[in-house]
Amino acid sequence: MILVIVLIVLNIPVYLFLAWVVFDTAGDAADTFWDTIVTLLKMIFIPPWLRVLMGMDESGALGAFPIAAFFIGCAAITYGEWWLIDKYFLGA
Repeated sequence: MILVIVLIVLNIPVYLFLAWVVFDTAGDAADTFWDTIVTLLKMIFIPPWLRVLMGMDESGALGAFPIAAFFIGCAAITYGEWWLIDKYFLGA
């Protein structure tokens, strides 16, 4: 369990890079890498009805599929690293 937590913490830069690759398209490219991260966090944590009430622009909203793909990708990266470490370094 501790190994999984360590992998998650150490992979934060990898997750941020994955978010940049998935969500920063050529047509809607953000000014900076951090703008992409802030936009991703807004899409995840602010419900659609609240975005409408706050008057946030919905034209760049990506929907649930890319967000789900991002989380599945993060989980796959962590699981793959855990499996490799468990099999080749900690394995019996």
